[in-house]
Amino acid sequence: MEKLTLNNIELEQIKGLERDLDAMLSDPVMPVPGLGVMAFKDGKLMCQVAKGYRAFDADGKTGTKPFTADTRFRTASISKVFSALCVMRLVEKGELDLDEDVSTYLGFMLRNPNYPDIKITLRMLMSHTSSIRDGSVYSIAPEYNMEQFFLPEGKYYAEGEHFANGNDGINRAPGHFFAYTNLNYGLIGTIFERISGRRFDDYLTENILEPMGLGASFNVGDFTEDELDLLSPLYQSVNGENWSAAEPWAPQIDEYNGELQPRDQVLITNPDLHGKNVMADLSDYHIGYNGTLFSPQGGLRISMNEMVKLAELFLNDGVVDGKQIISKESLDTMFTPCWTYDPEEDNGDTYDGLMTCYGPGIQTMTSGPRDRFLKNRNVVLSGHFGEAFGLLAGLFVNREKKMGIFYVMNGQGAPDSEHHGDYSGMYQWEEHFCTALLNNLFPDIND
Repeated sequence: MEKLTLNNIELEQIKGLERDLDAMLSDPVMPVPGLGVMAFKDGKLMCQVAKGYRAFDADGKTGTKPFTADTRFRTASISKVFSALCVMRLVEKGELDLDEDVSTYLGFMLRNPNYPDIKITLRMLMSHTSSIRDGSVYSIAPEYNMEQFFLPEGKYYAEGEHFANGNDGINRAPGHFFAYTNLNYGLIGTIFERISGRRFDDYLTENILEPMGLGASFNVGDFTEDELDLLSPLYQSVNGENWSAAEPWAPQIDEYNGELQPRDQVLITNPDLHGKNVMADLSDYHIGYNGTLFSPQGGLRISMNEMVKLAELFLNDGVVDGKQIISKESLDTMFTPCWTYDPEEDNGDTYDGLMTCYGPGIQTMTSGPRDRFLKNRNVVLSGHFGEAFGLLAGLFVNREKKMGIFYVMNGQGAPDSEHHGDYSGMYQWEEHFCTALLNNLFPDIND
């Protein structure tokens, strides 16, 4: 993406942004180890700032390697956007239909037994209106297939916990009710494998990441020694169960100490459920059994410089480096909401008001009471959040105004449960990021 030529006012705005970011790094109550931000204006990269550290000494306090624009990190749920892009490419090829019964692609009948007459579609999976739920676990070992979640005799059926019901009188039928669900994308990953005969990680690399010019990957085993050195663990400032800004930075995931990782092993994670991570051997994996293995919902390792390409795709109608990755029409579909919260119907779980408007793979922040970036100004942007293992990240754009913001931090120095947003459904760290970016760089936008 072309870099914007800055005038003196914009240069001063960036200095103000950097001062706000420095304050986040050194916050005595809720510090962060490393962070990065980007802003996009007039369809160009306006600024890119990275600060702090990606690696620490044995004491967990002394930084040894800086967090830079080339530092890769597990981007959590922003990964879903790349999976959604792959769905849209396959729709363009006629291999998938957003409104087809997904049972057609999965090879088994997927129905919510509480709403047995309503089909579940890809559009519903992508927009979290499928009536599928994460339950106590949503990523499972390679020897188990996806049916184990959904059949009464399945190992992970757990009395039907992966299906929504309306026992309290609320209609949670497929296509009607929103509930953010990682397992939806495990199903999408399984569909990719079944229609292609390829492993999910390989298929996404060949069909989305490589065409976009990215070296990012859902498989850490793809990285060379030098690339692995650039991968940041995700940190929490915690010693056992003791959270404190005075505690050392403790890696939660992706600490490999320079040791190359095999491509036929994968770490099975359930981060939102505080599940124990388990390393699984894929040498005998049956392709099309279990799309949860490579975390289609959250397992992409990517850098800020690579994330620029996603912003370029959003702001340039699907084109990256002159190459059409998906059509403008497909991108329009992703950015068109197919669910909006209706308080009278109570038709969704809004996460403290954060999620009120969703399309296939893309959330819109409407500047409502709690789904807002700023306290005293309305800015409407669409994109996706990421959260897991201490990481918080977000990429949001306004395609018409050709502008957008990105932020990431690779760890948190206090429990998120004690730092919910002051004016929004975001966490306080995210409010600080968005306030710093939008007030410094885009002071005149008011939707």
